[in-house]
Amino acid sequence: MKKYAVLGMDVEDWFHLDYFNKKECDTSQSTMDGLGIYLDLLKQYNIKTTFFIVGELVSKYEKELKRIIAEGHEIALHSYLHVRPLNLNIEDFIKDTERGLFILKNVLGIDAKGYRAPCFSLDRERLNILKDKFNLSYDSSKIKFDSHDLYGRIDLDGFQELRPDVYQKDNFFEFEASTVEVFGKSIPVSGGGYLRLFPWFVTKILLKKYLKSSGNYFFYIHPFEFSKNYAINVPQNTNRKTKFRFDAGRKSVHTKMHKLIKLLKENQYEFVTFQELVKRNS
Repeated sequence: MKKYAVLGMDVEDWFHLDYFNKKECDTSQSTMDGLGIYLDLLKQYNIKTTFFIVGELVSKYEKELKRIIAEGHEIALHSYLHVRPLNLNIEDFIKDTERGLFILKNVLGIDAKGYRAPCFSLDRERLNILKDKFNLSYDSSKIKFDSHDLYGRIDLDGFQELRPDVYQKDNFFEFEASTVEVFGKSIPVSGGGYLRLFPWFVTKILLKKYLKSSGNYFFYIHPFEFSKNYAINVPQNTNRKTKFRFDAGRKSVHTKMHKLIKLLKENQYEFVTFQELVKRNS
């Protein structure tokens, strides 16, 4: 069975990270240079992928986002304000999503077909809204990792499991971020944070175990993880754990990404966008 890899990026700035209080952050500082660095890397390997955009950044970074389109990538929505949907009531979730889709359409000319919730914070009620009210083609907010208290749990009752990580109901798809089972527990092998924090030999062991499965590989990373701005002044009351989570391994990401791409190529993965996967499964 053909295996596909989506090396997506959640386009948000450092102060959107949930473990910072945005109101306490100096938002004049930015790590968005990481977007261009990632685009250069993808271009080097001729890889097309999906970028999930935080709506409030669209006007400010219109030029950079239009480069994404010009280079053949897909743009989808990562909310408007980067507030976890499970912290919003239904009415506010609808307004946030409407606002995000509107600005993608009116500034970038994009009718976004996909969505990813900040911090994978989504449930079935909100998933149904994306499917039935906004007529999106897919969502990618599902992850099996109970140890993370910010992640949501999506009930996919009534969906058909096409593969271990692809689910379909009517013409709507759910794509699940990649995890591997170790000693009965699911460990993510799909996110920039895990790529940063784990030494490469550990990541390689986990990935080789995962790549033996029949699954696709759905990866996500953020601009701050590629950014060369290592001098961000975080809020004074930021604890050591948060500082570590933010800074650890950032300088190693670029090298590790080359190794990750080469490993996927060696295992015969085809690099695609999520919308391309929708078309291939429809």
